[in-house]
Amino acid sequence: MPEQPDWKTNFPIRQTAEHEVSRRQFCKIACGSALAVGAGWFARDKLFPVPAGTKPLLVARVTDLPVGGAKLFAYPTEHHPAILVRLGENEYAAYSQSCTHLQCPVNYQHAKKQFFCPCHEGYFSAEDGRVLAGPPPRALPRYPVEIRDGEIWITPLGA
Repeated sequence: MPEQPDWKTNFPIRQTAEHEVSRRQFCKIACGSALAVGAGWFARDKLFPVPAGTKPLLVARVTDLPVGGAKLFAYPTEHHPAILVRLGENEYAAYSQSCTHLQCPVNYQHAKKQFFCPCHEGYFSAEDGRVLAGPPPRALPRYPVEIRDGEIWITPLGA
């Protein structure tokens, strides 16, 4: 019987077994990955928050938006699409236009007083932004609306 080289006696792992992962190694990798993803989602809002509007934004005049009408605008920055809807004669609501599921733009359906996300069929109430159906995990972010001298303004929270 030929004598084994030193490296084979020092490293007795067969080549076929070197790619196997033990349960303990798998659990360490799985738990570490889950913690990293969870920490990333948590830190995303803390490290990169959506900037709050620093001043009120004039969106439209009352006469420009009929009952059932909608107007697109950007708030709180030019990179954040938003939508203003006129629900009734003296009832207005403004929301982020990005679906809370995967950020697809929502469309306003006045007949049903709801927003519809065509990407995965998510539905939101136009009256309060709550989820009516579909995969969205939370309500649409709502922006305060104020009417001043026939103009529709979006006001930052606390202003």
